[in-house]
Amino acid sequence: MGNIFKEIKKKYKLYKTKGASGKLIREAERQLNRKFADDYKKYLSKYGAISFGPYELTGLNVDSYANVVTVTLKEMQRNKDFPKDAIVLENTGNEGLLILQNSDGEVYEWKDGQKGKTYRNLEEYLRSKIND
Repeated sequence: MGNIFKEIKKKYKLYKTKGASGKLIREAERQLNRKFADDYKKYLSKYGAISFGPYELTGLNVDSYANVVTVTLKEMQRNKDFPKDAIVLENTGNEGLLILQNSDGEVYEWKDGQKGKTYRNLEEYLRSKIND
């Protein structure tokens, strides 16, 4: 997955926080009662959280507006139909459209309780953003 971040850096300025420790990642999973996908855990441990161009992914070692625990808990409270195995990967700020990732790694658009476009994993999702 490292190549995708090199590609992002070529096209955009990549902002990142400090990578998250394994202990912090496990605590976040515990707080959410969710298992993070393997690629999300690798992302968290290397980058913490990132933003590039108009995109800002949730993560750890970041303020609450982009903190995966805070953002996911808020959406779980807001919507009783929030998927049981998902976390908020990105809040697009576009009329309630969220980008979610489940524990199997699938990334998908979610709005008003409806699943939209899907991506096999985090890398495929990120690649779609740099190729827009």
